[in-house]
Amino acid sequence: MRVLAGIYKSKKIETINNADTRPMMSKVREAIFNSIQFMVEEKDVLDLYSGSGSLGIEALSRGANYVTFVELSKECILILKKNVENMLSNLSIVNSPVNSFIKNSINKYDLIFYDPPFELDANQVDEEVLIIENILNDNGLLIIHRHKASEDVKFSKNYELHREKNYGQSKILILRRI
Repeated sequence: MRVLAGIYKSKKIETINNADTRPMMSKVREAIFNSIQFMVEEKDVLDLYSGSGSLGIEALSRGANYVTFVELSKECILILKKNVENMLSNLSIVNSPVNSFIKNSINKYDLIFYDPPFELDANQVDEEVLIIENILNDNGLLIIHRHKASEDVKFSKNYELHREKNYGQSKILILRRI
């Protein structure tokens, strides 16, 4: 897997292939960034369930101001650290359960990538999407990646659906905080 565009274009991104992680396909990542291409530069970004960091790294490459990566898996953290080696210092890596991080975060973000494991319980997904609302700036975007067969994500009236599209087995929702 490689960075698609920006200052790190073609940089290799190491991934983990095991039962617990599934790297996002490049065509899905490309579709997401084509949809938000003018909404990344100079933004503060949060990459939840970041895995190898492909979404956050792509955002950095395209001019994001700062990216915070949140991942629980120690194996993923090691790969993520390797992937951001020699990059600018405008990033941080947090080894934490996503639920704890979003409940305790004092920071707010302009763009949040939410890519939970496909098998994560739908109720937990809905709960986390509701909590994320508190750390997303007004007019900020929440990009959700789910399996296309997953239950619909429930979100509050403080979000408007900006875009919803299926790509293969993936479903992408882009919500705007209003």
